[in-house]
Amino acid sequence: MKIIEMKKKLIANLIIFIFCISCEQTQYQIELTGFTMGTTYNIKMVTNNVETSYKTNLNNQIDSILHSINKQMSTYLYDSEISTFNNSELITPVNISKEFLYVVKRALHWAKKTDGAFDITLVPLLYLWGFGPGQKGGLTDVFPDEESINKRKIHMGYNKLMIKNNQLVKKDPYIKIDLNAIAKGFGVDAISDFLQSKEINNYMVEIGGEIRCSGLNRKNKAWMIAIENPEGDDLKNTIRWAVALNNMSMATSGDYRNYFEIDNERYSHEIDPRSGYPAKTNIASATVISPKCVDADALATALIILGKDKAIQLIENTNNTEAFLIIRKEKDVYETVRTSGMKIEEM
Repeated sequence: MKIIEMKKKLIANLIIFIFCISCEQTQYQIELTGFTMGTTYNIKMVTNNVETSYKTNLNNQIDSILHSINKQMSTYLYDSEISTFNNSELITPVNISKEFLYVVKRALHWAKKTDGAFDITLVPLLYLWGFGPGQKGGLTDVFPDEESINKRKIHMGYNKLMIKNNQLVKKDPYIKIDLNAIAKGFGVDAISDFLQSKEINNYMVEIGGEIRCSGLNRKNKAWMIAIENPEGDDLKNTIRWAVALNNMSMATSGDYRNYFEIDNERYSHEIDPRSGYPAKTNIASATVISPKCVDADALATALIILGKDKAIQLIENTNNTEAFLIIRKEKDVYETVRTSGMKIEEM
């Protein structure tokens, strides 16, 4: 009798097990793409819902979020929140959106941490060097003189910008700010937070090369994100390293694609706000891993300007943050440096 009962229990458990397996929902990976902040976005997510209406609804909500961020932080839009702030010469407190306020707070945080190597008030220098909104990017034959640079620096400095009672205050009426080196990272975080609010926990969000990943891909493996090799001239040679990301963000800044030359000398598109000149630190590429993409984005820019030793020191003293630097030794000769906790795979 006991044997029969045990067999019945085993059969019942087996039926339940098989039933549970059959009830597991198939996971699919869907992809959403579009344009924002003067660049593209690419989102991959693992879900069991592949209905067209579901995908369209998500895409519309994502576009709405990104449109809102653009209206707040794009210097290319004359009626954006940041353009309105820049065009005003008031030195009284200004009400700004909570998203704009948050990004400015993070920017000022990193400005202080980097002793001004990261500074969102460098707008006059961006225009002087040809990298301002509407400019093609980079000088062709004219090198700014020291007097012109110093004149632009008069109305610069993150310490001339203040947050008081959640309002933004100019200490200098001619201060202007630019968030291009941090806004894409914030956009990545905003979309990531939105996906999590929809209980989508396995995703990869990328805007203009800034990335945040959560969970696993459809193959149930970690999201592997490539780091470009400055020496590569084709896809096979371009992808040399990869980083596994899970609940982390990654941002990369480099001068190997965006630069200009005068009298056969190479100049980075990253301007050092302290000197007024393009950064000359021989860092061809700086990749930062951090929980929030808004921070990774700002830091990737700052490291290019700080140079190898100060860059590594800063990241080693920053919690849950790592960096991978590609250093240009001479033309087409590079070496790599990484922080102590940076895990990276060679392809």
